[in-house]
Amino acid sequence: MAINLSLAASENDTIFHPALRIGVDVSGFARQIIEPEVFPIEVSVDFEWRENFFAVAEAGMLTVNMERETHQYTADGFFGRAGADYNLLQHITDPSNDVILVSLRYGYSRFRQEAPLIIIPDEYWGDHQTAVDEDIYQAHWMEAGIGLKTEVFHNLFFGWSLRGKILLSGTSYPEMDPYYVGGYGSSDNNTAMTLHYSLYYRFPIR
Repeated sequence: MAINLSLAASENDTIFHPALRIGVDVSGFARQIIEPEVFPIEVSVDFEWRENFFAVAEAGMLTVNMERETHQYTADGFFGRAGADYNLLQHITDPSNDVILVSLRYGYSRFRQEAPLIIIPDEYWGDHQTAVDEDIYQAHWMEAGIGLKTEVFHNLFFGWSLRGKILLSGTSYPEMDPYYVGGYGSSDNNTAMTLHYSLYYRFPIR
Protein backbone atom coordinates (compact mmCIF):
# COMPACT_ATOMS: atom_id res chain seq x y z
CA MET A 1 0.00 0.00 0.00
CA ALA A 2 2.83 2.42 0.79
CA ILE A 3 4.39 1.77 -2.61
CA ASN A 4 1.09 2.45 -4.40
CA LEU A 5 0.61 5.75 -2.57
CA SER A 6 4.13 6.80 -3.46
CA LEU A 7 3.57 5.99 -7.12
CA ALA A 8 0.27 7.88 -7.15
CA ALA A 9 1.90 10.90 -5.54
CA SER A 10 4.77 10.90 -8.04
CA GLU A 11 2.31 10.75 -10.95
CA ASN A 12 0.56 13.90 -9.68
CA ASP A 13 3.76 15.82 -9.02
CA THR A 14 4.44 18.72 -11.38
CA ILE A 15 8.03 19.05 -12.53
CA PHE A 16 9.02 22.63 -13.24
CA HIS A 17 10.92 23.26 -16.47
CA PRO A 18 12.29 26.78 -17.12
CA ALA A 19 11.22 28.33 -20.43
CA LEU A 20 12.27 31.21 -22.63
CA ARG A 21 9.65 33.10 -24.64
CA ILE A 22 10.35 35.57 -27.46
CA GLY A 23 7.65 37.92 -28.69
CA VAL A 24 6.82 40.61 -31.24
CA ASP A 25 4.38 43.43 -30.44
CA VAL A 26 1.97 43.59 -33.39
CA SER A 27 0.03 46.58 -32.07
CA GLY A 28 2.63 48.88 -33.65
CA PHE A 29 1.60 47.68 -37.11
CA ALA A 30 -2.05 48.34 -36.28
CA ARG A 31 -1.15 51.82 -35.05
CA GLN A 32 0.51 52.65 -38.36
CA ILE A 33 -2.77 51.92 -40.17
CA ILE A 34 -4.55 54.47 -37.97
CA GLU A 35 -1.67 56.95 -37.74
CA PRO A 36 0.73 56.30 -40.66
CA GLU A 37 3.31 58.88 -39.54
CA VAL A 38 4.06 56.97 -36.30
CA PHE A 39 5.75 53.57 -36.57
CA PRO A 40 6.96 51.69 -33.45
CA ILE A 41 8.44 48.19 -33.56
CA GLU A 42 9.04 46.19 -30.40
CA VAL A 43 10.33 42.76 -29.33
CA SER A 44 10.36 41.09 -25.92
CA VAL A 45 12.03 38.23 -24.07
CA ASP A 46 10.76 36.61 -20.89
CA PHE A 47 12.39 33.86 -18.88
CA GLU A 48 10.52 31.79 -16.29
CA TRP A 49 13.41 31.46 -13.87
CA ARG A 50 11.14 30.19 -11.11
CA GLU A 51 7.70 28.67 -11.39
CA ASN A 52 5.18 31.48 -12.11
CA PHE A 53 7.91 34.17 -11.91
CA PHE A 54 9.20 35.74 -15.13
CA ALA A 55 12.11 38.11 -15.74
CA VAL A 56 11.24 40.33 -18.72
CA ALA A 57 13.13 42.62 -21.10
CA GLU A 58 11.50 44.63 -23.90
CA ALA A 59 13.13 46.84 -26.52
CA GLY A 60 12.03 48.73 -29.59
CA MET A 61 12.49 51.58 -32.02
CA LEU A 62 10.22 54.46 -32.96
CA THR A 63 10.08 56.54 -36.13
CA VAL A 64 7.86 59.59 -36.62
CA ASN A 65 7.65 61.38 -39.95
CA MET A 66 4.92 64.01 -40.06
CA GLU A 67 4.22 66.50 -42.83
CA ARG A 68 1.47 69.11 -42.62
CA GLU A 69 0.77 72.34 -44.47
CA THR A 70 2.06 74.37 -41.54
CA HIS A 71 4.87 72.16 -40.22
CA GLN A 72 7.14 69.18 -40.62
CA TYR A 73 8.32 66.98 -37.73
CA THR A 74 10.63 63.97 -37.59
CA ALA A 75 11.86 61.81 -34.73
CA ASP A 76 13.60 58.48 -34.31
CA GLY A 77 15.17 56.61 -31.44
CA PHE A 78 14.96 53.60 -29.16
CA PHE A 79 13.27 52.56 -25.94
CA GLY A 80 13.54 49.72 -23.48
CA ARG A 81 11.82 48.26 -20.44
CA ALA A 82 12.91 45.79 -17.79
CA GLY A 83 10.94 44.18 -15.01
CA ALA A 84 9.04 41.09 -13.92
CA ASP A 85 5.75 39.25 -14.41
CA TYR A 86 3.90 37.01 -11.99
CA ASN A 87 1.45 34.35 -13.13
CA LEU A 88 -1.86 34.40 -11.28
CA LEU A 89 -2.81 30.96 -12.65
CA GLN A 90 -1.24 28.34 -10.41
CA HIS A 91 -1.06 25.24 -12.63
CA ILE A 92 -1.05 22.18 -10.41
CA THR A 93 -2.75 19.44 -12.43
CA ASP A 94 -3.73 21.52 -15.49
CA PRO A 95 -1.20 20.94 -18.30
CA SER A 96 -2.07 24.23 -20.03
CA ASN A 97 0.71 26.77 -20.58
CA ASP A 98 -1.71 29.73 -20.52
CA VAL A 99 -0.85 32.52 -18.09
CA ILE A 100 -2.60 35.53 -16.57
CA LEU A 101 0.08 38.01 -15.56
CA VAL A 102 0.53 41.05 -13.38
CA SER A 103 3.57 43.06 -14.40
CA LEU A 104 5.90 45.79 -13.21
CA ARG A 105 8.38 47.63 -15.47
CA TYR A 106 10.93 50.41 -15.54
CA GLY A 107 11.09 52.18 -18.90
CA TYR A 108 13.60 54.42 -20.66
CA SER A 109 13.44 56.19 -24.02
CA ARG A 110 15.97 58.25 -25.95
CA PHE A 111 15.42 59.80 -29.37
CA ARG A 112 16.33 62.75 -31.53
CA GLN A 113 13.69 65.09 -32.93
CA GLU A 114 13.52 68.15 -35.16
CA ALA A 115 11.04 70.37 -36.98
CA PRO A 116 12.79 71.51 -40.19
CA LEU A 117 9.80 73.64 -41.22
CA ILE A 118 7.27 75.61 -39.17
CA ILE A 119 4.98 78.18 -40.77
CA ILE A 120 3.21 80.65 -38.48
CA PRO A 121 0.26 82.17 -40.39
CA ASP A 122 -0.31 85.93 -40.08
CA GLU A 123 -2.83 87.67 -42.34
CA TYR A 124 -1.51 91.13 -41.54
CA TRP A 125 2.29 90.80 -41.61
CA GLY A 126 2.41 87.68 -43.74
CA ASP A 127 3.37 84.13 -42.84
CA HIS A 128 6.52 83.63 -40.79
CA GLN A 129 8.73 80.63 -41.47
CA THR A 130 11.01 79.13 -38.83
CA ALA A 131 12.47 75.79 -37.71
CA VAL A 132 13.58 73.89 -34.61
CA ASP A 133 17.01 72.31 -34.82
CA GLU A 134 17.64 68.69 -33.91
CA ASP A 135 17.80 67.93 -30.21
CA ILE A 136 17.80 64.86 -27.96
CA TYR A 137 14.93 63.94 -25.64
CA GLN A 138 15.09 61.35 -22.85
CA ALA A 139 12.38 59.99 -20.57
CA HIS A 140 12.13 57.62 -17.59
CA TRP A 141 8.90 56.04 -16.31
CA MET A 142 7.38 53.19 -14.31
CA GLU A 143 4.49 51.05 -15.46
CA ALA A 144 2.27 48.32 -14.07
CA GLY A 145 -0.34 46.22 -15.79
CA ILE A 146 -2.20 42.98 -16.31
CA GLY A 147 -2.22 40.69 -19.31
CA LEU A 148 -2.97 37.28 -20.78
CA LYS A 149 -0.91 34.88 -22.89
CA THR A 150 -2.77 31.92 -24.33
CA GLU A 151 -1.34 29.03 -26.30
CA VAL A 152 -3.00 28.92 -29.74
CA PHE A 153 -0.70 26.21 -31.11
CA HIS A 154 2.10 24.14 -29.65
CA ASN A 155 4.46 26.70 -28.00
CA LEU A 156 2.91 29.55 -30.05
CA PHE A 157 1.12 32.18 -27.96
CA PHE A 158 -1.09 35.19 -28.55
CA GLY A 159 -1.29 37.77 -25.79
CA TRP A 160 -2.46 41.19 -24.75
CA SER A 161 -1.58 43.51 -21.89
CA LEU A 162 -3.08 46.71 -20.50
CA ARG A 163 -0.56 49.01 -18.80
CA GLY A 164 -0.76 52.18 -16.75
CA LYS A 165 2.34 54.39 -16.80
CA ILE A 166 3.72 57.20 -14.68
CA LEU A 167 6.35 59.52 -16.13
CA LEU A 168 9.20 59.93 -13.63
CA SER A 169 11.27 62.46 -15.56
CA GLY A 170 11.92 63.85 -19.01
CA THR A 171 14.42 66.22 -20.57
CA SER A 172 14.02 69.54 -18.75
CA TYR A 173 12.93 72.51 -20.84
CA PRO A 174 13.25 70.91 -24.28
CA GLU A 175 13.18 73.32 -27.19
CA MET A 176 10.17 71.42 -28.48
CA ASP A 177 7.85 68.99 -26.69
CA PRO A 178 7.94 65.56 -28.37
CA TYR A 179 4.93 64.42 -30.34
CA TYR A 180 5.22 60.85 -29.07
CA VAL A 181 7.62 59.18 -26.60
CA GLY A 182 8.65 55.72 -27.77
CA GLY A 183 7.59 52.99 -25.36
CA TYR A 184 5.57 55.43 -23.26
CA GLY A 185 2.99 57.23 -25.40
CA SER A 186 1.80 60.80 -25.68
CA SER A 187 3.95 63.35 -23.86
CA ASP A 188 0.95 65.56 -23.03
CA ASN A 189 0.45 64.01 -19.58
CA ASN A 190 2.51 62.52 -16.76
CA THR A 191 0.33 59.41 -16.93
CA ALA A 192 -0.56 57.17 -19.84
CA MET A 193 -2.54 54.00 -20.58
CA THR A 194 -1.55 51.68 -23.42
CA LEU A 195 -2.86 48.39 -24.84
CA HIS A 196 -0.45 45.90 -26.42
CA TYR A 197 -1.05 42.82 -28.60
CA SER A 198 1.79 40.37 -29.19
CA LEU A 199 2.75 37.02 -30.68
CA TYR A 200 5.19 34.79 -28.77
CA TYR A 201 7.08 31.57 -29.24
CA ARG A 202 8.06 29.52 -26.18
CA PHE A 203 11.30 27.54 -25.97
CA PRO A 204 11.16 24.97 -23.12
CA ILE A 205 14.49 24.39 -21.39
CA ARG A 206 14.96 20.79 -20.27
